[in-house]
Amino acid sequence: LDPAFFLGGAMQVDAGLAETALTGLSGRLDLDLFRTAWGIHDIANEDIARAFRMHATERGFDYRRSGMAAFGGGGPLHAARIARKLRVPRIVFPAGAGVMSAYGMLVGAVSFEIMRSHAIRLVDLDVATFERILRAIEAEVTAEVGTSGIGKTAIRYDRRVDMRYAGQGYSIEVPLPDGNSATLIDRLPELFAQTYRGIFGTVLDQPLEISAWKIDAIGPEPDALPAPTAASRAGNALKGTRQAWFPAAGGMVDCPVYDRYLLQPGLRICGPCLIEERESTVLLDVGDSAELDTRGNLIAAIETAGGL
Repeated sequence: LDPAFFLGGAMQVDAGLAETALTGLSGRLDLDLFRTAWGIHDIANEDIARAFRMHATERGFDYRRSGMAAFGGGGPLHAARIARKLRVPRIVFPAGAGVMSAYGMLVGAVSFEIMRSHAIRLVDLDVATFERILRAIEAEVTAEVGTSGIGKTAIRYDRRVDMRYAGQGYSIEVPLPDGNSATLIDRLPELFAQTYRGIFGTVLDQPLEISAWKIDAIGPEPDALPAPTAASRAGNALKGTRQAWFPAAGGMVDCPVYDRYLLQPGLRICGPCLIEERESTVLLDVGDSAELDTRGNLIAAIETAGGL
């Protein structure tokens, strides 16, 4: 990180104090100061990757066929190395990654979701019960969204149920399409089987039950705001170089540093490099590459064949 560019230069960080904080630990470990810092960084990445492996295994999810979204102040600095550990081939670094949650609050539609636990076996589910449960939840979410001044005709609804084989401890979420209640009840086994097979690759011949009911009421999208980027500025995106530690490149290297706000769509950047914006810094490791899309998102291809 550039000590003089933290928060775009509005906040100064003291590299000397950071070195002092690590000196005692590096001495006890009998390691170079930068190797000690790298070890801390790598352990943090491994902890995140390990937690995700466990979470994905519990859900039967193959993340190696997916992309990763990196956001927050620190996420873009860790994402490439976490993706490499997980063999995730692609990362999206959104425009304004460091303030993505705040930006999302400004551009996201007003919505409210309610989940109600109500376990019932499909063989015991009739049309009257089905409609009574959904209508009660729909009335609640409609009232909540209505407090923002949104009329019912402007609200769309996303309805789902959590389903499982009777006796299972884990449920999966099944979207409910539009249709009359009797037809939906008849289709629930088929809808569950499609979702279950997509996750676990097989289905069982067992009774089914619903464990929870969910409805999300969503208002209209607000007027679009400009993406949090200054891409209209002109100039050379390469700010210069800075010494940075990349074990895959043999240790300390003269690392290119780019100004994200000056990147133009289609420009291909190869790692190792750093890409700076006000609220975060993107790290690309050896073998990684990235391009800016037309919406200001940085799309990175991660070298997953090996490396540290």
